[in-house]
Amino acid sequence: MRIKLRDIAERANVSTATVSRVLNNSASVDERTRAIVLQALTELSYPMYQEGILQHTGNGIVVAIRGVDSESEPEEQKRESQDISSFNTIIIDGIERGLRRKGLHMSLRRAIWEAPAESDLHHLTQADGVVLIGGIISVQVIDALEQANVPFVLTAAHAGEREINCVLGDYIRGAAQATTQLVRLGHRRIAFINGPSITTTSQDKLAGYRLGLCEAGLAYDAQLITTTSEFTPNDGYQATQDLLARTRDFSAILYAADMLAIGGLRALKEANISVPEQVSVMGFYDEPITEFTMPTLSSVHIGWQRIGEIAAQRLVALLERHDEERLRISIPTTVILRDSTRSVGGNLPPTLSS
Repeated sequence: MRIKLRDIAERANVSTATVSRVLNNSASVDERTRAIVLQALTELSYPMYQEGILQHTGNGIVVAIRGVDSESEPEEQKRESQDISSFNTIIIDGIERGLRRKGLHMSLRRAIWEAPAESDLHHLTQADGVVLIGGIISVQVIDALEQANVPFVLTAAHAGEREINCVLGDYIRGAAQATTQLVRLGHRRIAFINGPSITTTSQDKLAGYRLGLCEAGLAYDAQLITTTSEFTPNDGYQATQDLLARTRDFSAILYAADMLAIGGLRALKEANISVPEQVSVMGFYDEPITEFTMPTLSSVHIGWQRIGEIAAQRLVALLERHDEERLRISIPTTVILRDSTRSVGGNLPPTLSS
C-alpha cells in the first residue's frame, strides 16, 4: 500500500500541504518544520526520501481534464468531440498560479470522465489532492475519490444535488442576464440553443433563460429551444439549421457557448439572414475568439482564471485543515455587448457591458 502525504502529515503533525512543500523544496518552510517532515519520511520509508535524497515521484496534486475518446473511435468523430474551447487552459493557469503561491506543484491528467478507465481512477485515488475540470463528471469518479479519502474540487460545473466542493460561474444568473439584455434591446422572441441536457451547466443555463423570460413577462415557447450533443461549432451550425427549419419567428438567439454561436453565425449567413440587422446573436463564456468573429460576438463573461485560483485555494484549505465542509462557490457573470447584437429599432446599444 502506497504511503500518502496525509500519512506523513499525521506522523509529523503538520498539514499535507506542508509535506508537499517540503517534497517540492519550497523555501516557504522553516528549517525546524522541514527537519520534522524529513524525519517522518525516513521513519515511514517513504519512497520519495531515501538516504537523504529527496525526490518527488508520487502523483501529488493532479489536475484532471477531459480527453479524447478511445483509439477505436473514428478520427473525424475524435476531432469533433475534442473540447476546442480555451477556458480549460485559462482555468489551469489559474490553478497553477494559486498552487505556486503556496509553494505547491501540479501534474495534468486527461481522461474521459463520463466513463473513466480503471487506470484513470487508480491514478486519481493515488493522488494527494485533485482538481477536476468539468463538464460531465461521472458519479464513479466522485465515489472513487470520496472512498479513497482524496480531497478534491470540481471546477466549471457542479454535481447537481450531490454536495461536493466546486467552483463555477453563476450560469443561471448569466443566462438570465443575457436574456434580460436582449429584452432591453427590444427583442421579444428569443431563441435558445443549449448544450447537452445531461450537463449541469446546460440545465442551469436553461433555468436562467426561463428566469429571464419570466422576469420580462414573456412566455416560454418550446419551439424556440434546440439542444445539442456537444459544444462544438458544428453542433451550433446543425442546431441553427434545425431551428430555422422549424421556425423563423424570432429576432435573437442566445447560444449556450461561444463555439456554438460561431457555428450558428455560419448557418445564419448561409440562410441569408444578416447579423445583427435581422437577428441578434449572443454567446456564452466570452472566449478570446469573440473579438475576432464577423461580426464580433456579444457574450456572457466568466472569470475563468479566477475560478482556477479559487479552486486551488479551496484545495489547499482541504489539505491544510482537513475541512469537512462542502462549498459550492459561484462567480458572478457579466454581459459584454459587441457588434452581433443591436436593438430591434436599429440603434446600437449605448454601452458595451451590462
